[in-house]
Amino acid sequence: MMKKIFSLLTVFLIGVLMSSMAFAAITIDQVKVDGDIVTESSTNFVLDVERGDEINIKVKITGDSSADKDDVEIEAVLRGFDSSDKIEDITDTFDVKTNVTYIKKLTLPLRGKLDQDRYKLRVRVSDRDSATVEKTYELEIDTKRHDVEIRDIVLSPSTEVKAGRALLGTVFVRNRGEKDEDGVKVVMSIPELGVSATDFIDELEKEDDDDDTATTEEMFLRIPDNAETGEYTVRIEVFFDDNDKRTTQEATIHVLGQEKAAVKPKVEEKTIIAVAADKQNAAKGGSEVSYPITITNAGSSSKTYTVSAEGAVWANFRVSPSNVMVIGAGDSKAFTVFVSARETAPTGEGTFTVTVNSGDKVLKQLPLGINVQEGKATGTAKLKKGLEVGAVVLVILLVIIGLIIGFSKLRDESEDEKEGDKKTYY
Repeated sequence: MMKKIFSLLTVFLIGVLMSSMAFAAITIDQVKVDGDIVTESSTNFVLDVERGDEINIKVKITGDSSADKDDVEIEAVLRGFDSSDKIEDITDTFDVKTNVTYIKKLTLPLRGKLDQDRYKLRVRVSDRDSATVEKTYELEIDTKRHDVEIRDIVLSPSTEVKAGRALLGTVFVRNRGEKDEDGVKVVMSIPELGVSATDFIDELEKEDDDDDTATTEEMFLRIPDNAETGEYTVRIEVFFDDNDKRTTQEATIHVLGQEKAAVKPKVEEKTIIAVAADKQNAAKGGSEVSYPITITNAGSSSKTYTVSAEGAVWANFRVSPSNVMVIGAGDSKAFTVFVSARETAPTGEGTFTVTVNSGDKVLKQLPLGINVQEGKATGTAKLKKGLEVGAVVLVILLVIIGLIIGFSKLRDESEDEKEGDKKTYY
């Protein structure tokens, strides 16, 4: 019985040994971190690196005289990091040939949340079926003397802001360095729009002290009215260590630009001029004839208009109520041009021009017609002449009446004298 058990144990051990030897055909010859050769943890080697950096790892392996290996991978990992972001890297698969040495490069990002402590770097070589070859190296993760990180950015509104409105922002920072920081400057900007705001944090104590975190006051960015619709980068910059060092982080905000107003046609400042009658009949030396004209100011502001008539030397012109008038926007006013033909006016069709000006600008020239006719004067002229004739007749009548009265008095006096003479002689 004992012989049987010993036989089975021998077979098992041989199998394990063969399995181990099967992948022991690949050996890890050397590991370098940032160009320095590291030794296994048994030597208690400590590497001083800072979090936030990247470490470059070179792994040198060799395949011995045993069978070739296919689909081999090399990975490097740091474990014990409390984050969903893992610190690890792995090569693409490759084949290992007998007695050939391979050097593969890997990169590990040392996340900012890493504690200041020691971590084990594990380098593993494995394929699909064989056991893994692994070596472990100890690294010391140190803290920078000056290290301020941006923990969070809070924007209001958080995703979209309209052009012409304000974007408000607060920044939460933490000191992860070994030294206190005084006068930390925080700048929030949108470089594409040329706007920025600044706030200062008086003091940030070193990491793990009570006041190693702080939040800025609310910073105000006014989005320009003419900003176009699109995505814009909001940049946060934190300056510390007497402004010698800087931490930067970016966020994205959508700007809703104001709709470009449809290009409106320029409103023409129109003036509408209407003539009630463009031709009249007039008698030589007779009464005035009238031409009513209406002006409408269809513009957006009040205007001053000047009216004049010319073009007929044989006529008399006047404008009523005035040849200068102020008309408000959208209002209308009427004026009348009066024309009379002189005695010297030629008989027949004639024309004259009424000109409407606004300032120095001639708005319109109206050609108007007049038909000059022969004939007795009528209206005012007739009355005037009638009065003149009546006056003359009246004067003549008064003279005649005066003469009659005078002669009558002379005759009466002559008769009285004759009667007196007779009485004297009797």
